[in-house]
Amino acid sequence: MDALRRSALLAAAGAIAALAACESPPRGDCEPHPPAGRIGSICGFRNPEDVEAVASRGLLLVSQMADLDGTPGSIAGLSLDLARAPRVLWPAASRERAERAPTRGWGDPGCPGPPDPARFMPHGISAGVERPDGELPLAVVVHGEREAVELFALSGAAESAALDWRGCVALPPDTSGNDLELQPDGSLVIANYMPSQSGLRALFYQIAGGLGRDTGDVLLWTPGQGFRHLPGSAGPTPNGVLRSRDGRSVFAAQTGSGNVVAIDLERGAASPIRIGGHPDNLSFDSRGQILVASHLSGLAFLRCAAAAGPCRAPWTLHAIDPGTRTAREILRHDGSAVGGIASAARVGDRIFFGAVFGDRIGVVELE
Repeated sequence: MDALRRSALLAAAGAIAALAACESPPRGDCEPHPPAGRIGSICGFRNPEDVEAVASRGLLLVSQMADLDGTPGSIAGLSLDLARAPRVLWPAASRERAERAPTRGWGDPGCPGPPDPARFMPHGISAGVERPDGELPLAVVVHGEREAVELFALSGAAESAALDWRGCVALPPDTSGNDLELQPDGSLVIANYMPSQSGLRALFYQIAGGLGRDTGDVLLWTPGQGFRHLPGSAGPTPNGVLRSRDGRSVFAAQTGSGNVVAIDLERGAASPIRIGGHPDNLSFDSRGQILVASHLSGLAFLRCAAAAGPCRAPWTLHAIDPGTRTAREILRHDGSAVGGIASAARVGDRIFFGAVFGDRIGVVELE
């Protein structure tokens, strides 16, 4: 290990140790129906990092990340009417792990089988287009047992919804996913965040990305053709990804640069859109605008990762016009109701927010 890398890791370790000694005070009860314009929250989750609304099924899907102590994660579902508490859809407590081959037409035929629920570490999620058989595909970036995109079929709606594993796509060596988008033809757009998500290697690349150094890029996967790296997409900690509605470009958030870049698929040229802070996941709203959540304080975010108690890291939400490639701030919050926001999903005039840490997601009714 070279001296620069060692010094960076030692400094980071010291900072984490200092932050861990501070405990955040308790937070009040959740407020699932706040007055218009005020940030509320919905309890009953565990590290609910990414949210995906499936309005046709009356459902909000939530990726619950694994804990640092090794407690595995899960995929949860919340009825959009907020009539009941969220529940885990996968792994389902009533079902045992099935040792079986992937379903034909779902992912890579070479997929060895379903993930181990005891080592399940989900990250970004993306719902696809409903199939003729009524199943709706869901793609999930998963770490842990293997670095892969796991594919599930969503059946039913709201309280009757269920998830069943269907296949997977293993990521190439020295890549690790973050956010992703599942295309109607089954292809994938994946943020290759950095070469590893575990150990000192991950810590080094996290520091490097924070200093503005390139750590990854955007991967494109097509059934039958495999992976390719998108030219012009390299950047510091690529995170949220979306393909434009006209199919000509890919938008990618770069957490380390404070930008969302628009990458032309033909020319490989990247145009930056300034957001500020540390942009995280991307999502389309019903108007075709791109929503991007951004962390305002790297130090506060690090404290949430290291310290006990509720996360109060401040954040903003911006909307990007894909045509003009301009961004405007919609919301800014100090983290008092819910902090560390990474993702947003809009349903009508209501926006749900995924949070990296804690027991709740955010919610707001727009004025």
